[in-house]
Amino acid sequence: MTQAEELNSTNPPKRRRWATLALGIGMIVIGAVVLVAVGGYYGFGLYGASKLDELNVVKDGPVSLPELPAQATETTEIHGALMPDGSFKPINTVATSPEAFFASGGVAVNPETVQAPITRVAQVVPVRTVYPEPVSKPAEASQSIHVSTEPVAELAPVEVVAPNAEALVSNYNSIYPGFQIHPKYWGDPLWAGTDPYTYGVVSRPDGFAALSTTDGLARGQGAQARTIRIPSIGVESTIKDLEVINLGDSRSYETPDNLVGRIPTTAQAGETGNAWFFGHLESPIKGEGNVFRNLPQIPGMLKNGDPVYVSIVTDDGEYLYQITETEVVHQDDLQLTETDDSTITLVACVPRLVYDHRILVTGKLVGVKRG
Repeated sequence: MTQAEELNSTNPPKRRRWATLALGIGMIVIGAVVLVAVGGYYGFGLYGASKLDELNVVKDGPVSLPELPAQATETTEIHGALMPDGSFKPINTVATSPEAFFASGGVAVNPETVQAPITRVAQVVPVRTVYPEPVSKPAEASQSIHVSTEPVAELAPVEVVAPNAEALVSNYNSIYPGFQIHPKYWGDPLWAGTDPYTYGVVSRPDGFAALSTTDGLARGQGAQARTIRIPSIGVESTIKDLEVINLGDSRSYETPDNLVGRIPTTAQAGETGNAWFFGHLESPIKGEGNVFRNLPQIPGMLKNGDPVYVSIVTDDGEYLYQITETEVVHQDDLQLTETDDSTITLVACVPRLVYDHRILVTGKLVGVKRG
């Protein structure tokens, strides 16, 4: 056998060994990646499942359409800071008396009508007569140096205007308006957001006439729902009645595609009974949108005392609902329930990436805008 033939006979086994080794390492790496991905998926699912109980909230307090507050007159003082470049940066703060704020039950009061009393305190500045000590004159000192030994003039009493404690607190809060921060940030003011806090005055959409939950229309008298709006979580979407799909051995409602779907066998907006609306939390596979992606934020808003309103526009007007309860149920336990008053229920899948539970957000009728 020649040298070339011998070389060719020994190289193929070496190449095959290296190829087999590389394939084995690649499969191990791919298996590890898959294992980490699956473990992360289930870990995230377990974490999400552990947080589901936090989505069960019932609103405390009455459910009604509050009166719109009278237009408040605010007095604004301009405070600021001197910047390094010599410019003045103004900081606008509302000067409101904290005493009036709490005494009114959390309603802003015009500070012009609340005068903090000022106490004038006559204070006498301590006075003593000071005689300068004589200074020995060195021989080489100038003859023109004169050392006075006359006593210093006595200081007269002065009157100091000193505000009382209430005035000091009011002035402090006008510069550092801590009581204007939303209560949910009081425990950690350094991370406070910019959520509006209206001193207990509930902000709501204007132009609605108040209704009771028992004032709903009779079934069959309501008009077709067209649009749903939830300003608190940034939702504005078209509404479509979901059709029934025949699956052969069973039937099911179609899934909403980039909109909110209404179960057509349930009540219309404004009618007596429960109107059911479904939307996707997210749809990464089918790409059917995520119209209800922020729906799980509503339980936290209810806990913090923030009112959440849902308006549904129909062919004959707009109906306003106030959210009163959120609940999480397993997908196998979901049932379309009825009510004796006018309510709505919004539904989305939770938790993320698992979607085996449903969050039910329930609201009661509180207002209507005709036309």
